[in-house]
Amino acid sequence: MGFFDLFSKNKDPVAEEKEIQSANTNFNKQILDTFFCETQANIAFKNYAIQICINKIANAITRCEFETLEKGKYVEKDNWYLLNIEPNKNQNSGKFWNKVIEQMVNNPDGALVIQSDSGEFLIADSYSVQKYAIYENIYSNVSVEGYIFRKTFTESDVFNFKLNNSKVRKFINGIYSDYGKLIGGAIKNYNRSNALKFIAELDTTTEQWKSEEVTDEDGNPTGETKFDNVMDDLFDNRFATFLSDRDAIMPLELGIKLNDMNSGGSKSSGSAANRTTRDIAAIFDDVLNLCADAFNIPRGLLKGDVADVEKMTDNFLAFCINPLTEEIEDEINRKWYGKENVLQRTKLKVRTDRIKNYDISKLATPAELMSRIGVYSVNNILRLLGEEPIQEAWADMHVISKNYELMEENLEGGDIDEKVKD
Repeated sequence: MGFFDLFSKNKDPVAEEKEIQSANTNFNKQILDTFFCETQANIAFKNYAIQICINKIANAITRCEFETLEKGKYVEKDNWYLLNIEPNKNQNSGKFWNKVIEQMVNNPDGALVIQSDSGEFLIADSYSVQKYAIYENIYSNVSVEGYIFRKTFTESDVFNFKLNNSKVRKFINGIYSDYGKLIGGAIKNYNRSNALKFIAELDTTTEQWKSEEVTDEDGNPTGETKFDNVMDDLFDNRFATFLSDRDAIMPLELGIKLNDMNSGGSKSSGSAANRTTRDIAAIFDDVLNLCADAFNIPRGLLKGDVADVEKMTDNFLAFCINPLTEEIEDEINRKWYGKENVLQRTKLKVRTDRIKNYDISKLATPAELMSRIGVYSVNNILRLLGEEPIQEAWADMHVISKNYELMEENLEGGDIDEKVKD
């Protein structure tokens, strides 16, 4: 059935009603398909902005070193290997911490990490939690890569890493509900300005076709006219090919003329010249800024600006990464090491200074000063530069230059008042 068949005068009323209902159904289906496609596109903008923030944070976390200390001394043993190299057989530390950050953002209850019987760390894809005020929380239905653990876990059995603002995703969803409409409108405007528009101009010649009845092979009238057949073929077949993305030539009957509404066919002026995605990009920038503020990430750093990178990185570390690593550090220390060990300085320490890249020429003078006053040992400086430590006892020693002496030693052999007078 063609477009103009709906308006044919010689139709059975019941058949015509069914055809109109069918056309309305197809039209409604197209509207629903368009709505769902636009909705998915709008959600994709939001998810993309959030994913950029997750990647930025996760990449910074993977640059950190999870130092393990035994009575204040840096050691590299099983705990260090688990946290820095291989948490489990199927993930390296980068993939592991990336997924932890993603779960912390997407799950309001936080990322749940359990330890298997073999001592490996596993990240739960989903779980149920029963919270208590006095007793330990209970975690059940813990699922990891499709495998559901039958046992339940208490709070002391797991690591539950949670953002300081665990509802940040919910807040973003709420604010984005309006921005999603703006993006949808901008996309519609862009598609509308991009659309090819033509007017089919029919002169008096085509009026004659309305009186020319069409017959079948046996010479019997079909109830249609030449006008119906020409228009149906024009709109159903020839226009579809002509307006496709391929080069095409379309024959037209005498009496039919196509007028290009895109400023007379010129692509350098009129509505066709306004084809730009700047409106969509500008609204998306607002969404990106919204997500950056929610996660305490400097806007310029998130977008890759090169101006004031050092200051933005310091801001990023101070307000986004350091609070996050302190949450991870405290959670592991209180549950894995325990109070007694932590008080004896056997604990975990997350070093965020590895995130920044240091220029050796700029670090030389500060490093010399720090080692001279006993703050850093040689191995401390080497680890800061990402170099391998020296396996010698003297490299871990902290020394003080003779230019720096204790006040008591400086005042030996005389009275304080006399020293002051001198």
